[in-house]
Amino acid sequence: MMRAAALVLWAGAASADGVQRADYATLDATLSGRFNFEMFEPRPEPGFSIDGLLSDDHIRLGEAFAGQRVGGTLFDQIEGDPTPYPTALPGTPGRNLAIAYHAGFGSVALFPLGPKGHPAIEALGEGSLAIGFRRPVTAFGLRIHADYADPLGSRPAPGELRLRFYGAEGTEIGQHRVQLDHGITELGFTAPGIAGVLITNTDPGGIAVDDIIYSIPGLSS
Repeated sequence: MMRAAALVLWAGAASADGVQRADYATLDATLSGRFNFEMFEPRPEPGFSIDGLLSDDHIRLGEAFAGQRVGGTLFDQIEGDPTPYPTALPGTPGRNLAIAYHAGFGSVALFPLGPKGHPAIEALGEGSLAIGFRRPVTAFGLRIHADYADPLGSRPAPGELRLRFYGAEGTEIGQHRVQLDHGITELGFTAPGIAGVLITNTDPGGIAVDDIIYSIPGLSS
């Protein structure tokens, strides 16, 4: 659905090397690009493994970018910068992405798969996610679910989310580290020329991703 309205930055925006935080709800009301996972069957976790890229006319989702190295034993660890232009690539079969119904979102969601591999529950959400845009965008957001609400305080505290932003030349243009909370964290960012975003995490329960939004070049929002 096309939505045209003025882009308003979050009043409490913070920046890291030129990449600014923005309010997700505001971006959601203004941006034209959206990628969610409702086209998939809502299977229960661990869902099913996606061994290739997820993509449409504007966006590609994989494990890392061409030129990067993937390692790690509990969580995916990514080294190196992408080659120009950042190109998302899938991981090895069973180590790429999974799709399943997520009760916290109340919808089908994406789980980056970690080193344990699908269908191990320990792999769900422990992997990396490379989001590549076919043309650079100026705004991007997504919703992340860490562990469920924990009123008794019996589960480990949620971990940290790390987002690395790349320009068309493959150089890093900014980075944000976000301490996750139980439940859903909504994140929005703005910067000129975002060609790719790499997401890793250290959440003990693993993350789920839904409702990726972004600006479409050539449109007003």
